Amino acid sequence: MKKLLTILLALLLTFASFSLVSCTQIKQSDKESVEEPAKLSFYAPDGAPALSIAKFIKDGEDFGMNADISYNVVSASNIGPVVAQGKGDLVILPINAASKLYKANSADPYVMTAVVTHGNLYIASTEEITLQDLKGKVIGVIGQGLVPDLTLRAVLKDNGLLADVVEGDTPTDGKITISYFAQAPDMLPLLKQGKLSIGLLPEPALTNLTTKVAADKNWKILDVQELYDSTAKAYPQAVLMVKKSVYDKFKTQIDGMANYFGDNVTWIKANVADAVNAISSALPEGVDPSLNPATITSAVIDNCKIYYQSSADAKQSVIDYLNKIIAVDSSSAKAVTDEFFA
Repeated sequence: MKKLLTILLALLLTFASFSLVSCTQIKQSDKESVEEPAKLSFYAPDGAPALSIAKFIKDGEDFGMNADISYNVVSASNIGPVVAQGKGDLVILPINAASKLYKANSADPYVMTAVVTHGNLYIASTEEITLQDLKGKVIGVIGQGLVPDLTLRAVLKDNGLLADVVEGDTPTDGKITISYFAQAPDMLPLLKQGKLSIGLLPEPALTNLTTKVAADKNWKILDVQELYDSTAKAYPQAVLMVKKSVYDKFKTQIDGMANYFGDNVTWIKANVADAVNAISSALPEGVDPSLNPATITSAVIDNCKIYYQSSADAKQSVIDYLNKIIAVDSSSAKAVTDEFFA
């Protein structure tokens, strides 16, 4: 009997020891399973694309990814190298640049997850005009060979007017003369002085012209987005590109960003100064911000057409737009295949 009790006691002690070891192992396993937050970077060019992430910058938003995301706003001329060098995990950049650069970092290419801005270009004139009325006149255009120029030329081509375009500073009978400017602020003084009567401007430069710089003039506005597509009144301007490795890991969260972008627009309208301050805080030290809260209104935000359209929903419009600008300038973009889209 004593022998039997001894055996039972030994078995109980063995089971208790096993349970203790197992629990300890489980606790250690639980500790090991807690992942450190991923460290990611999010880049956007200054201007309207930066407005699309202003609230994210302020909140340090991680979209439910348990990630430490650093937000960076750079000049428009510096956003391409971010993708080319694979520096950004999430990057907003113009669609034409995205089409040419998404495979530059071959070890981890980018995929387009959404269109986030859908055009903010407007033709301002001191008199009522149509596209046909541009003949015999000079129109100031920013960004030669870039999205503003390419979009205008695509619109002119669709209306049979591209062959009538010439470059210069003086009007030519029967021709649409384009005078190029590096940026909108370079054009505004000439429009104010009447040395130039027509200009292609993005928001918020348009509102700056009509309400501040030359508010004394009676400006007439043509919506380039409506000229491009009278139904959608939009075109795919800036897109969200994500490294494929990051997209594969956080697909659910990235595909669920639509509400975040919608909330951002609502917040900006109610907190313009805070939005501009947030964007300024993400600029490199010593770089002056391009956005001025005094010229950003609810109407300006609406005119920037900031909203999230998923890759699947935007696919055909992206393909169509790229084909149009390639037809205008074969070096402006590259045709994309299914691998471009998330």
